[in-house]
Amino acid sequence: MRYLDRTLAQAAAFFGWHELANFAKHLPDDSATVRAQDKDAALFARDIQRAAILADIYDAVMMTAHLLAKAHGGNGEMPKPYPRPWKDDGSRIGKGAIPISEFDEWYYGGD
Repeated sequence: MRYLDRTLAQAAAFFGWHELANFAKHLPDDSATVRAQDKDAALFARDIQRAAILADIYDAVMMTAHLLAKAHGGNGEMPKPYPRPWKDDGSRIGKGAIPISEFDEWYYGGD
């Protein structure tokens, strides 16, 4: 409904059943219908999961480059892991939340 901006009955009348079936066949990964059909695949289709996998790949590539450089006589520091906002290990980007009472002054710049 959020993609078509219509109810199912309205969409069938407006687009026709053939187009509605074609639309349902090609739903994006973040739709509730796709998540309900394949729960295991839906876990990897979420943006946060993709970001975690990409961060792991980045760390592996950087570690491989570091090990190759050390093997060929290079002197370098160990690469730091890619910052992950969901992981609270000191590499977090940003600070805690601002209190609601101070938000307007912070956002609008105060008087």
